[in-house]
Amino acid sequence: MADQNGVLTNIPNHFTTQFDHNWKHLVQQKNSKLKEYVTLDSIEGKEKSYNQLDATSMTQITDRSRDTRISDQAMAKRWIRPLNYDCAKLVDEFDEQFLGEVVLPTSPIIQSHGAAYARTCDKIIIDALGGTAFTGTTGTTATTLPAGQKIAANYVESGAVANSGLTIAKLRAAKFLFDSNEVDEEEERIMVVSAKQLQDLLRTVEATSADYNSVRALVDGTLNTFMGFKFRRSQQLPLATDIRSCFAYVKSGVILAERGLKTMMDVRPDLSHSLQIRSVASLAAVRMEEKKVVEIACDEVL
Repeated sequence: MADQNGVLTNIPNHFTTQFDHNWKHLVQQKNSKLKEYVTLDSIEGKEKSYNQLDATSMTQITDRSRDTRISDQAMAKRWIRPLNYDCAKLVDEFDEQFLGEVVLPTSPIIQSHGAAYARTCDKIIIDALGGTAFTGTTGTTATTLPAGQKIAANYVESGAVANSGLTIAKLRAAKFLFDSNEVDEEEERIMVVSAKQLQDLLRTVEATSADYNSVRALVDGTLNTFMGFKFRRSQQLPLATDIRSCFAYVKSGVILAERGLKTMMDVRPDLSHSLQIRSVASLAAVRMEEKKVVEIACDEVL
């Protein structure tokens, strides 16, 4: 059919649509940002305990040939108990026929399971940093991060208190806690923050150019260390009423125990022979010592 000018008007109804043959992942965190910065361990069974020795001291000898003085050794236990996780997707038996030239997304689905596992590892590590650790002979004593290891959202070094994001003062306070606790200076100190805290930090040094270039490089990603801390960004840090909980810690302060990620592909006769892609994992993390972890509260609204 043509219009009065001879233009065929039905041609557009027969235009074809081209489809990409592959599948692309939407934006997401694909790799673990914290796993390489904690102590990794394996676990068998329902739980595992870790034996700990507290510091001891020496006593001056003032007498000759005196009786040996025996002092008790303070000991403790930390417990870790894995939880099970899974992720399953179904592909219908006719999907491959209906997709035509588009391939089945089996490989991308498996890749997405791996990314989900990486994010789960980070979430479990973060939960352990600020959560409850179980101690004692039977692992039933709940131990929380004490107030002395927390830096408030309104912390200031001097003057009237007021909520703030991540500031140089808060970093100095975290460093002071590690130093005063005699945390080994040779251990790498990790600072986990969200994207907002990096911007907050940049804003606090704009007026004082001494640290500006270093923080600018930190925000740009060309530098990852500042004030003795290696910075790692995570958007999984807990957020409650505009207050983000960030954490500073050392590698020996957290243990992540895992049994690895296992992925299976099975045809399900009970579901019309759909293809099931299922990944399973068993994970747990525990804060090993409160003195090796500092929680920093940051206001994300300011």
